[in-house]
Amino acid sequence: MKESAKSVYKRDAINYYDQPMRSSRYDPVKVRWEDKICQDHYRKMVNRLTEAGEKLRILDLGCGIGYGYHLISNILDDDVPIEEDCCKLLEADDIEYYVGLDINPELVDMAKDRYKDDKKVTTIKCDFLNDVYPEKPFNIFFSSGVPFSHFNDKDFSSLLEKIFDHIKSFGTSAFLVVDVLGRYSIEWQSQWDEPSWHIYNMSFFSDGKEKEQIYMKFWGKELNDFVLEAAKKACVKAECFDTFDRSIFIGRHIDTSNFNPNLKKMRAMVNGLFYPQQRAPLQEMFMDYTYEDGPEDVQEHYKRITYYWNYTLATACSYLDIPIPDWFKINVAYTIPASLKSSQEQLGRVVKDKERYKQTDDFRADVFEPLLGQLLRNIEHDYSEGLGAAHTLISIFEVIA
Repeated sequence: MKESAKSVYKRDAINYYDQPMRSSRYDPVKVRWEDKICQDHYRKMVNRLTEAGEKLRILDLGCGIGYGYHLISNILDDDVPIEEDCCKLLEADDIEYYVGLDINPELVDMAKDRYKDDKKVTTIKCDFLNDVYPEKPFNIFFSSGVPFSHFNDKDFSSLLEKIFDHIKSFGTSAFLVVDVLGRYSIEWQSQWDEPSWHIYNMSFFSDGKEKEQIYMKFWGKELNDFVLEAAKKACVKAECFDTFDRSIFIGRHIDTSNFNPNLKKMRAMVNGLFYPQQRAPLQEMFMDYTYEDGPEDVQEHYKRITYYWNYTLATACSYLDIPIPDWFKINVAYTIPASLKSSQEQLGRVVKDKERYKQTDDFRADVFEPLLGQLLRNIEHDYSEGLGAAHTLISIFEVIA
């Protein structure tokens, strides 16, 4: 990366991440969709540790402002609504310590200031590929914000072996959370045949005047074999504990159109589902899109998810007497799962009972649409397959020394 590009990236990253909650960085899609899906998956990992009597000892690689600590410490108990604040999975002493490493000193300083009153949190300026890790055991090696996508295969393999060697040095077991860019996101469909490229930019947090070009590696199902091969070289046992795609239709580059100008600004429209007293354009949210050139399982995955998405929107529109696009037809090739059908019917029951919500300013905007947003989110949550067919592919590996 050129020095000028580095400075642009560094400056804009600081401005972007140092935003208050409910800003453009922490929009409803981020907080109520992306974070919620991640936390639902992380809950299984955390439960495995706490049920075994372990306190969490977390090493966050590429921690930035320490958002990973926020994600893990604020996981809710299973089936608790996102609006609840008093039903967290973890007690105060369930986390023994959190250590965040980041090469950017400004972000590290921001994390230090953010968690200055929490004695369990330490953040360190560190090149986590080349520098020595703290001499203490960790049972979660965490990543978020796709830091590992910045590495070529050689460096990524070296990093994985370094992590595995650290686990092995303590003779323990640990979870490794690998967060990378999905190779087959529709955001960059024209690049599906290229697993790595240098034209990626973070224009969604740019000032619009300079768009730095950054190397990125994109991953699909091959991520699993890559990590397991590195584990084999390090002489540790590893297996995939969980894998999922995140942000299938609502990644941040859906709206920038930097790499695919044919997409609707779906993230902005989905955000509209969650804003009070603001109606989203439901008729415009149908996905009329062709998935070409990807592997057959990726294309089939997109077709099925798209049908579930459109069928749910059609059902919602029918409850509100809103016309649906003429091109949408029932497709008998796809059976709507019983759980999804039940949730769709629940929307109908809410409409029938809308007199209960007459104190609201706008029933559709304040009651119906947030429920619809959660239902669309659950389509991604329940039916993603870990194919790299989304903005982010996240895989959790259980590693035993």
